[in-house]
Amino acid sequence: MVLVLTLLSGVLLGGCQAKQPSKPVNAPTPLVTSCLGDFQMDDLKLMVERCDEAIVQTPDQADLHRDRALVLTLLGDQAKACNDVDVALSLLNRSSQPVDPMLLHELQVRQTTCKQSRTMAGSD
Repeated sequence: MVLVLTLLSGVLLGGCQAKQPSKPVNAPTPLVTSCLGDFQMDDLKLMVERCDEAIVQTPDQADLHRDRALVLTLLGDQAKACNDVDVALSLLNRSSQPVDPMLLHELQVRQTTCKQSRTMAGSD
């Protein structure tokens, strides 16, 4: 009985409280740093779509291009993956923020692999 009264009073009193303002109109977009949450190996196209959406929200995040490059590589789309690697490195080179050395190294290794693949295919 006490629990019911406590819940009922909470509902009644809660209705009298001022409503919390919604998100401010000019609030900054939250930083998206990965699009591989809940990674699904059996649905790589969905993972690419998630990365695409995240990149639309925060296009200057090198991490997102790196993540999409990984998924595109798994899908066998090496050309698009290599393009994302190049974009990610370009973003890091233009950044005024400190660069994660591991991210930079990973992207440089991937870029080298892309160049080797193009050379072996005779397109570089």
